[in-house]
Amino acid sequence: MCAVAVPIIMAVMSAAATVYGANQQKHATEEALKLQQKQTDEAASAQTEDRVRVAREQRAAARAASAESGLSGNSTNAILSDIAMHSGRDVSRIEKNRENGQIENRQQARSRSAEINSQLISGVVGAAASGTSAAMHAYRDYIPEIPDAGQYAKPTFSLDRPTFTVSKYVIEG
Repeated sequence: MCAVAVPIIMAVMSAAATVYGANQQKHATEEALKLQQKQTDEAASAQTEDRVRVAREQRAAARAASAESGLSGNSTNAILSDIAMHSGRDVSRIEKNRENGQIENRQQARSRSAEINSQLISGVVGAAASGTSAAMHAYRDYIPEIPDAGQYAKPTFSLDRPTFTVSKYVIEG
């Protein structure tokens, strides 16, 4: 019976190795997603800081130009408002690009997880099929040779003495 157990044990070990490998791939995918999101956040933060700094410089330059020329009022306020509007629009675009990047990263991670799951299922099913097939072959090889195992000939009777025939062997009573 040990000959039958070995293929089953091998199939279980193969399935366990497949599950372990898939689990490791999922963890690696999750870590990669976290790293991508962190990098996306850092890049967006740096771009936002740069844009806000440029807007401050532009407002300072506009105020200085206004003060040097002696102009003030609505035209200066309109220029400052325009600079603030462009800066706000750019920051908004940066934030939207960050959000879109994170959505894309999550979709890629989900796609990779689905791919890993399909590989896991096919690996486990393949291991089970392989183990079952090997166990069946081992079991067939394990069955001892019994003449006409499971097949019986109809008993024949004669008047002098009953005789039962089972395949090529004759049992006399």
